[in-house]
Amino acid sequence: MSTSKNWATAALVSCALLLSGCAALEDMASDFAPSGEEVTQAAPSPVAEAPVSTGEYDLVQSCNAFFNGPLLANINNATPAVQAPLDEERTGAATTISRGLGLIIGKADEVSIAYLEAVRAPFDQALDGSIARPTAVTDAIKNYRATCTEAGFKG
Repeated sequence: MSTSKNWATAALVSCALLLSGCAALEDMASDFAPSGEEVTQAAPSPVAEAPVSTGEYDLVQSCNAFFNGPLLANINNATPAVQAPLDEERTGAATTISRGLGLIIGKADEVSIAYLEAVRAPFDQALDGSIARPTAVTDAIKNYRATCTEAGFKG
């Protein structure tokens, strides 16, 4: 048998083994899936776990807590940092921001939670080692401000 036939045979056997291994993994995964339900993959856990909202604040109060506190200035200063790997100083700032947003989220109304999570997500991504877009932060803040203004927030 020639060398090229040996390589072809080896490649064919390798492909067959690889495909059978993938099929076995798929079968194993289905063993753990709830039957009749759609399986969703869990998102990576955020660095600072968000507390469950108490709903203590209404929309205008949530807006006030976000826009009139020192957190917004910290967010604006740290936003450019999410586009590059974080150093020790920027990691501390991103952690402080994530935790601060988590505290507001813990008291916020349901509408605000979605906007605040959108502001928080790029910082959590950066803390997880991913690079995020600063425009994601600024767009989320702009969208939240528009919603707050529509709700009667005067800040």
